[in-house]
Amino acid sequence: MNKTTKQAALNAHSWVGVFLSVFLFLVCWSGTLAVFHQEFERWEQPGVTELETVSGDVIDTAMANFRAEHKEETHHLFVVLPTSNIPRLVVENDHTAWFAGASGELLEEESVSFTKMLVDLHLYLNLPASWGMILVSALGAVIVTLVITGIVAHKRIKKDAFRLRQGGNGQQYQIDLHNRFGLWASPFHLIIGITGAYFGLAGLVLVLVAQLYFGGDRDAVMEKIFTPDPELSQPVSTPQIGKAVEQMATIAPDNQLIFLTVHEVNTPEQFIEIYARVPGKMIYSENYRFDSAGNYLGTAGYADGHWGKQVVYAMYRLHFGDFAGIPSKLLYFVLGIMLTVLCISGMEIWLAKKANPPLATRLWHCVVWGSVSALALTALVDMFAAIPLIPVFWIVMALNLILTVAVKSLDKSAWLGMSALSVLVMLFAYVICHGGDAMLLPALQLNIPMLAYVGWAILRCKQLRAGTN
Repeated sequence: MNKTTKQAALNAHSWVGVFLSVFLFLVCWSGTLAVFHQEFERWEQPGVTELETVSGDVIDTAMANFRAEHKEETHHLFVVLPTSNIPRLVVENDHTAWFAGASGELLEEESVSFTKMLVDLHLYLNLPASWGMILVSALGAVIVTLVITGIVAHKRIKKDAFRLRQGGNGQQYQIDLHNRFGLWASPFHLIIGITGAYFGLAGLVLVLVAQLYFGGDRDAVMEKIFTPDPELSQPVSTPQIGKAVEQMATIAPDNQLIFLTVHEVNTPEQFIEIYARVPGKMIYSENYRFDSAGNYLGTAGYADGHWGKQVVYAMYRLHFGDFAGIPSKLLYFVLGIMLTVLCISGMEIWLAKKANPPLATRLWHCVVWGSVSALALTALVDMFAAIPLIPVFWIVMALNLILTVAVKSLDKSAWLGMSALSVLVMLFAYVICHGGDAMLLPALQLNIPMLAYVGWAILRCKQLRAGTN
């Protein structure tokens, strides 16, 4: 490839990364944490009773208790089963959700406001969903562009594949680290970029395909991808959820049940749909359908459908690493950290080439490490006040920016230290809020890594102040 092409790719790579650096960082950083969104849900309410399995009778009892307490109109009922990745029984409608115990008794209302805010930050940048998703998906396409232009612009891929130069002012080491992370993890970055772009641009693709091949009929396209609901006409009755669940041991004994939905509640079209993972398949689930009386109707056909249908139904698990339990989540977390570091190091390399302009450099460090503080303080507020968390997060971010403009001494080490302090204060508050439950597995599986982050951040802060790269 000629020198002109490589230089053009490098210029495109640099300017796209610089102009979108803050958005890319926030999406990649929040997405890395959101890989463990189910673990965060357990962390928010660590004392809830956890179960391995439940019988159909217990599920029916839990739903009956729930519906007796919550009689508001709803189009759906849901049951999250303890055989999902969250070992808890949850019953819910379109408005509220409650945990249930081993005998079907209601325990406490589900409250996962912080997790929802975190996932919303990744999916929509906390913007209105209709166009926030489009923006974030466009950033997925940008990631793909950055990966491709970065590889094209690299002058000595084979020679520098494992090169990490130490010493000097650290800039060369940072460039090498940026290049190595970008090269080693490029397949993962492409998967994340492509699947991320899909979520927001699927609607546009739907319109285009409908216009090109189905005379503008979007419903016809949807029926090709997602199996239509069964056509039923039956007496309105209480859905026999337990009966349907019990049959799964015979219908699909090897499949892991995730959750179920009762559609079209209190209508003649009411039916039960059970979502279950299929061993050896990347699809999110195969869906098993039952009428209101619990009689088996058949599957939605995702496990053995057209390959295109299976690819679409696998996007979620590919994007969030939800296909091999904790090992795949840990892999995605590490690779997500690498992608986040690419965002950070790319901007710092550009700043270094501009002689590190003081205000711009401080603002960047504030965004990066101040976001850790903002998340920690948002989680702390959620423990003691039932208020909307999105404004809390962005108010803290805004105050951080104002502070870094006003106080010129707030450099990288200062913001890194404040991030460690914020997480530590949040952990102390967590123990105060949850008491003995803070020592349970749902709490420790996140509290221990967060405490490790505090230790690393303090050590790194000392290194920076000592002038060690």
